[in-house]
Amino acid sequence: MWRDSESEHDFLNFTEVADQIATLAMNPALLPISIGVFGSWGTGKSTVLQLVEAKLPKQGENVPIVIRFDAWMYQGFDDARAALMEVVSSKLLTLAEDKKTLIVKAKDFAARVNYFRGLSLIADFGIGMALGIPPGLLTRAGSALCSMASGSGTTDDYGELKKDLSDATKELSGLIKPVEKRTPPQDTEPCRREFGELLDGLNPSLVLFIDNLDRCLPDVAIRTLEAIRLFLFMPRTAFIIAADEDMIRHSVAKHFNDPNAAHVRDYLDKVIQVPLRVPQVGTEDLRAYMYSLFVHLAAPDKLAEVQKYLMAALQQGWKGKTFGKDTIAKLAGEPPELLDNLAIADGLAPILASAPSIQGNPRIVKRLLNAVFLRRMLAAHREMNIDLATLAKLAVFERCTDGPATLALYRMVMEGEDAEKLLVPSAKGTKAPELPQEWTAHVDFIEKWRAMKPVFDDASKLRPAVFLSRDVMAPARSRSELSESARIAVEALLKVDSVNSPVGQKIIETFSATDRRAAMSQLIEAMRPADWSGMVPGIHGAVILAKTSPDARSDLKAFLAGLQTGQMAKGMLYLLKQAGLIAGKG
Repeated sequence: MWRDSESEHDFLNFTEVADQIATLAMNPALLPISIGVFGSWGTGKSTVLQLVEAKLPKQGENVPIVIRFDAWMYQGFDDARAALMEVVSSKLLTLAEDKKTLIVKAKDFAARVNYFRGLSLIADFGIGMALGIPPGLLTRAGSALCSMASGSGTTDDYGELKKDLSDATKELSGLIKPVEKRTPPQDTEPCRREFGELLDGLNPSLVLFIDNLDRCLPDVAIRTLEAIRLFLFMPRTAFIIAADEDMIRHSVAKHFNDPNAAHVRDYLDKVIQVPLRVPQVGTEDLRAYMYSLFVHLAAPDKLAEVQKYLMAALQQGWKGKTFGKDTIAKLAGEPPELLDNLAIADGLAPILASAPSIQGNPRIVKRLLNAVFLRRMLAAHREMNIDLATLAKLAVFERCTDGPATLALYRMVMEGEDAEKLLVPSAKGTKAPELPQEWTAHVDFIEKWRAMKPVFDDASKLRPAVFLSRDVMAPARSRSELSESARIAVEALLKVDSVNSPVGQKIIETFSATDRRAAMSQLIEAMRPADWSGMVPGIHGAVILAKTSPDARSDLKAFLAGLQTGQMAKGMLYLLKQAGLIAGKG
């Protein structure tokens, strides 16, 4: 199996794009510059950033200052604009520690950034509390304040509130109390000037990578872009921003109250000087990608040699040059099962590249393959003789259709009544059989799916694989139990960012009693692979939903009981304890 994250390996022939971006970022004549790396979720934007960073100079006089900023990580915890400025100032302060002539400038710049951050904390305190528990000086005070306001406060809460508000007041007064009365605009230009002087003194240029901007709420995304445009866009700087262009356009439109298309385009043009799109993954690209994944699993020491061959073949693809599984298996030392797995890749690539719900998305493909290998491991544990190709074909059906269609397929296989006539491709010139009603929305895909190898000409042989897939039948069933409006509502709940969200509460009011438990099942499935050391999309919606349904609450508590609370962020622990979903005092 493979990590579900960006890769330091170039599995998708992105090296050429990364070379171009690195060259632009290191050209003094072009600085300052902002470069947009655009693509939808899972297409490899973060991997491109990794490849670009690897290509920046590591030795010599022109080694740049490299800073990485994950906008999504700071969402809900602080003003993203101030957070970005603070990350930059902290890096520069560290670099200036050994330079006596610069340390004063670095401290002045850091203090000025703290001033802006202090203003943001005061302005956004109420909002921050609604989003969860922000880290920093107001966290504990805010927690106590929330307890008191809800009527659940204790004597300890009151004492803690009094002390922490006192401490916060002292700290904030240090941040924002100026020698003379100032306004934020009056501080902007000195901030820019000090930043520029610091860069001059440190000598190298600065390359700032901004990732996951498209995962943020519209206001957070815009504030981050504003920080680039107003505060940090200075000489000798390069900003490389990975985002889904459509999501950013949506954020701009939402933030500025639906301006016309021309205004949205003009705003992006002012912030992003050089827009580059992640290359579209075609069938041959996807085949090479899966080849690399399988070689990485079976013969990691041979991966570099195999990739060199594959990349050369892809770059010469316009000449008709291609690659075959036999050659790749030989280059990899012919480890067991590799040739069979490469044959599976050959069969999967055309349909995964064209299926509307996948369209060659590398992350989706990797997740699908991980699910297939997990099922094979489970089959081996149970001594079930199921080949990988069969599991892969069933997994593709599940991914590219929906819950009702998948359940219809499983029912058909288990009942065994003339299932083969629907599972094998129709003979040329013959009338196609009547499809189950649940399949009618997926006719084009199912016709291609039937032709995929292995051809399912004996439904009885599929029953072990279908039995093994019952782990996905429950989520599929919950999807099928949801109405269309409820399915849309669940998608909205995944984006709710406060347990006090009026929008979230109104969404849940539209659910029936049956919908509420089915919706919780969907939210849990979405949260299952999440990293609980940070923000978890869906948790706020799940907490709101748990308040309205005892069954949904029981399901959520059972799910949370299986998690390692020691790995949870403090704010997350506080949220769940306050809601009574995990043991302990809030």
